[in-house]
Amino acid sequence: MMRVWENREDWGVDNLELVERPSPGPPAAGQIKVKMRAASVNYRDLVTISNSTPFGKLPQIPFSDGCGEVIAAGESVTRFSVGDHVCPTFFPSWIDGPPGGANRAVSLGSASAPGLLQEEIVLDAEHAVLAPANLTSVEAATLPCAGLTAWRAVSAQGNVRKGEIVLVQGTGGVSIFALQFAKMLGARVIVTSSSEEKLDRARALGADHLINYSATPEWGKAVLEITNGRGADLIVEVGGAGTISESLIAAAINARIMVVGVLGGRSQELLMPVIFGKNLHIQGISVGSRAMFEQMVDVIVQHDLHPVVDQVFPFGQVPDALRAMKAANHFGKIAIDFVA
Repeated sequence: MMRVWENREDWGVDNLELVERPSPGPPAAGQIKVKMRAASVNYRDLVTISNSTPFGKLPQIPFSDGCGEVIAAGESVTRFSVGDHVCPTFFPSWIDGPPGGANRAVSLGSASAPGLLQEEIVLDAEHAVLAPANLTSVEAATLPCAGLTAWRAVSAQGNVRKGEIVLVQGTGGVSIFALQFAKMLGARVIVTSSSEEKLDRARALGADHLINYSATPEWGKAVLEITNGRGADLIVEVGGAGTISESLIAAAINARIMVVGVLGGRSQELLMPVIFGKNLHIQGISVGSRAMFEQMVDVIVQHDLHPVVDQVFPFGQVPDALRAMKAANHFGKIAIDFVA
């Protein structure tokens, strides 16, 4: 038997149930069986658990991000061996190439596929990535969604170059990864937050300039002042309607605005003259392919980069971890330790 968290009778964090289910059987040819060691929380998990879109169906096992140990491998599996630590991929079918309808039709922890809040899982060996050898299971569990989204936004798609100016909004999981990756690539990084304490922590991670958007609501102009009128070459846009107008003001000529979230709302009138006047590139970013994930893992190992994990909850306290995510007081990632 194994323990599983699921929304069985109704949606919402308060309706999550910790139940027992039979452990999955042995893996078939081409499959691996994984004993989950850790998971991490994303804002998306709050959306799926509340079914606020709505798009889900009950029962649902939530969470897309995790890391576990391969405890059995089916015939013909060559990518992994028993004992390897792996991260299942957010979009199992997106192996390489550009995003499309088919390769993004299935995502973990949604109506299309069960999530990772289960102690054991069987999956296709093609649908996982070897975890970075320099990371713990808890650290590696933060990579499949937040880490990969930031990597694609900053490097795989954003192509940040040394000396460029990167603007990072807030200090959540994606934003802190973006700060770390941008500094690793030699960029100057501006970080916004409403918390002086969080801005101090961002400075300790290498942020070059800090803006408190509570004290400076027109932070787009502040970015222009900091950069002597140039603006930011790349902006990691997580706020959506609440921040996109300021991002347009803050952007440099020919800048890339990578839209990765809608924390501040889903719709907003846009300053169209600014978009075409500055020749801006606005790109939606929804996680990434397995190939991008493997590229990110290589870089993480090469530079010995470690994710920032702010809080770790034991497996039995998943609802508390989700409430911590909703409170938005964290810096970096919130994780779940299955063995704590």
